[in-house]
Amino acid sequence: MGGRKAVYELMGMPVPPPPPKKKVIQVPKLKIDRTGEDDTARYSGLKLGQILDDTTMGEALARANEKAKRGERLRPKLVEEEYELPYSDKRNIGPKQTPEWTVERIDEYTKQQGKAIDWARRAKLGEFVRDPLESLDLDMMKRFYMVMTILETSIAFGRSSPQFLQMIGMSDSSGLLSALQVPGLVLVVANLASSIYCGILEAPPKNRSGTVWAVKGFLGGPLAIMELRNAETLITRGEIEQRTRDAMEADRKTRQSS
Repeated sequence: MGGRKAVYELMGMPVPPPPPKKKVIQVPKLKIDRTGEDDTARYSGLKLGQILDDTTMGEALARANEKAKRGERLRPKLVEEEYELPYSDKRNIGPKQTPEWTVERIDEYTKQQGKAIDWARRAKLGEFVRDPLESLDLDMMKRFYMVMTILETSIAFGRSSPQFLQMIGMSDSSGLLSALQVPGLVLVVANLASSIYCGILEAPPKNRSGTVWAVKGFLGGPLAIMELRNAETLITRGEIEQRTRDAMEADRKTRQSS
């Protein structure tokens, strides 16, 4: 049929131009400079001492003196002189968390370590001497008192108490509830008064925790007051250290006098 050109003519379409030829990319050849021929700093011609013409030598010396006065190099750097080894500047070669230790920073770090050790020692010893009473644990008598108080007040002031008494066969429920409300109110007032007395009046003079004894006074009532009154005064850490210092000072004075 005549190929693609004849087909385009039969179809009445213009013949497209041929595709452009691909450009041949020329890759430069790798050249290993073993002798330094392409290095402008490596001049293989006559050196300054080999110049025979006095005028040329004088001009070269004058140019060299001018470069020296301006602080310029007399010759360009060689290729191997311009090359820098990785991390040869000794910067950013260590971990970021490593501090730059100086005398001041070492002193500051030592002070911080001393404060941390002293704080841990104080936290371990506590503000008060350890005592089993300085906890919210209640003995059996206080637990029994707390349970009976809750039971009595819940029956005396509960909304479902009249229906409960009628269910168990007590017809005169109103009179019984009125009789129970008086001791229930007395117990509530007694517990509040015991909490205030233990937490504010009695515990601080004995170096004991006011919060702990306020809670124990509210739950244990007068029993907590009796226990706190019989408890001994706690010796604080500062008082122990002061007594130790006084004893050491007295012992030192005794030795000096003897």
